[in-house]
Amino acid sequence: MIRVLELLTTSALGGGPRQVYDLVCRLPREGFEVAVAAPRDGAFFERFRDLGLTVTEVDAGRLDPRALWATVRLVKGHGIQVIHSHGKGAGLHGRLAARLTGVPAVHTFHGIHYERYPPPLATLYLRLERRLSRWTRTVVSVSPTQAAEALALGLFEAAQSVTIVNGVDLDEQDRVLARSPIRREELGLAPDLFVLGAVARFDPIKRLDTLVGALGALNRRGVSLLLVGDGPEGDRLRRLAAAARLNGRVIFAGWLDDSARVYPALDLYVSTSQKEGLPLAVLEAMGAGLAVVATDVPGHRDVVRHGQTGLLVPPGDARALAAAIAGLMDDPERRRRIGRAARERVRVEFGIGPMVEKTAAVYRAAALQSAT
Repeated sequence: MIRVLELLTTSALGGGPRQVYDLVCRLPREGFEVAVAAPRDGAFFERFRDLGLTVTEVDAGRLDPRALWATVRLVKGHGIQVIHSHGKGAGLHGRLAARLTGVPAVHTFHGIHYERYPPPLATLYLRLERRLSRWTRTVVSVSPTQAAEALALGLFEAAQSVTIVNGVDLDEQDRVLARSPIRREELGLAPDLFVLGAVARFDPIKRLDTLVGALGALNRRGVSLLLVGDGPEGDRLRRLAAAARLNGRVIFAGWLDDSARVYPALDLYVSTSQKEGLPLAVLEAMGAGLAVVATDVPGHRDVVRHGQTGLLVPPGDARALAAAIAGLMDDPERRRRIGRAARERVRVEFGIGPMVEKTAAVYRAAALQSAT
């Protein structure tokens, strides 16, 4: 039995905690015993507990020595053999705890975001990641483009690097969509509208302001935008929609329980991020048979093949985004064809089984090192 600690920066709804949740749901119980440590700041904290796991509140998202010592106590108290950290704060505390206890560390980058930092802080962050990599057995990247970027930045050595792409359980998603889809009338959307949609945490990196701008640039009646999620950009996005006189056409749905249930209400999925690791929401939308328009940035390029499984547009360009959306609105057969190809790509290349198997192999190799 291999005892693994999953250390998270947040338990809020979003791609990182969701990926960890999908993983721990499916790791073989006969081979792995999983404990989770995370801040109690979101829905996944209780969802992990509902799985019957040992879940401990650790504020790993803060630069606080108390989080480090809490992690060290967990590792020693539970006989942890592998520490797997997710996100910046958890990556710091988890790898320092590994250094102090001699337990092998695994770290996953769910996106490498530092460009918005002031230059001195960006330099400090990159130097810190390079130092932490010396105390890390394996660094997991969730996409090939992310791995290439991190290697170019010197954030780890090639021998440490493993790429494990995020995966979607299409069979389970199909069952959920068949059993309890969220219908348009529940969201206040008329059946004859053309509905654009996005599921995201409202962070600046997601550039949802570009999507609101594209809706205005479309200048078409009968088109609405459904935004599922929330976050620090929420108030600003509402002000932008009001200033552009889009009130009533931009629907802020908040976080929805199992947000994949909303895809049957959409005609087209749009992702406007400035940068991604590998976006689960885009994979889920593609798996639901939706065509996708996404920005041409790392993470999206790993998922969307331009002209085949979606369209890629320059980031931050609302007019280019509007033109791509209009092209697919006006060509429903092409939109359906792209949606079918998108679903097939997710089925073949982004299944959840390989993600779980490859992560389990990383844990086994790390635990073997721990034993010797």
